[in-house]
Amino acid sequence: MTGAGIGVPGVLPAIHQLDRPTDRVLHSGNCGVLVQRSAQIAAGRGDEARRLAREAAEHVNRRDDLATVFVYEETFGVKDRVHWLIHLRSLEDYEAVVRVGGAPDLRDGVLGGYVAHRQPVEWGSAFVPGSVEERVLLPHRWGMFGTATDVMAADPSLSPLKAGSPVPWFDVLPAAHQTAQDPECVLTTATAGVVMHRVIDFSYEFRAEARLFARTVAENMNLNATGHATALVFEELFGPMERLHFFIHMKRLSTMYVLMGIDARTDPDAPRAAYLRDWVSPERGAGGWDRMIRDGGCRDHALTPQQWS
Repeated sequence: MTGAGIGVPGVLPAIHQLDRPTDRVLHSGNCGVLVQRSAQIAAGRGDEARRLAREAAEHVNRRDDLATVFVYEETFGVKDRVHWLIHLRSLEDYEAVVRVGGAPDLRDGVLGGYVAHRQPVEWGSAFVPGSVEERVLLPHRWGMFGTATDVMAADPSLSPLKAGSPVPWFDVLPAAHQTAQDPECVLTTATAGVVMHRVIDFSYEFRAEARLFARTVAENMNLNATGHATALVFEELFGPMERLHFFIHMKRLSTMYVLMGIDARTDPDAPRAAYLRDWVSPERGAGGWDRMIRDGGCRDHALTPQQWS
């Protein structure tokens, strides 16, 4: 396929699911917490399950400005798996959201029980029992989970701790702070046509080196794919340790050719050099990126915004 395909329109981005001013939209670039809930649609229940998924998201989006929910479909992964991407500013806002509806919402989580309790039969049969999963993700910031450095300790301006707090309170910055991409070009879960979700399990032994590698390769992609893709790095909370999540926001599916082209460059400034260098110091036995990743610990799936009529 040639570059001519780049101009072909893709699917509508997820922001079209909302009836809300853009300055009140939370997404992967400006949120402090991203809750990813997924569920497998039961056989023969596709239309009804998608309707219910949409109604649950719309209920949260109408209710307040504490959360923004987008509904995505898993593409090139598990068929008929729905993903709700729930964006909040903080864990405090998560607590506030689940308290809005009282006891039912406390039990049913951030999406609440609005749909489930009003359409219990339909909701109960729409998704495969036991298939619903939730992951709480935080944008990576230097200093979290073993990445504090002596340089950070010596320079108060680099401290990730909130100034004036009576306790050592970690200040999570939105993921857009990770990149030097022109803000007008940053793609997010609100504006991307396709989101490639890459999950990598690293070795605990190299937790700091792994995060340096992750942030480096993500920013290399950002600086070389401006206008086509944006990669943001998240940490998983309340899940497996040393698991990092990359959200690679692409303008459209054919953006994959751009990303493949970046990896295939062989000129002196090619970003692929990051994959060829040693990330582990000689004092620790040396080694490249492959030494830090657990066997079988890297997997991708593509998410497409659900198209609402």
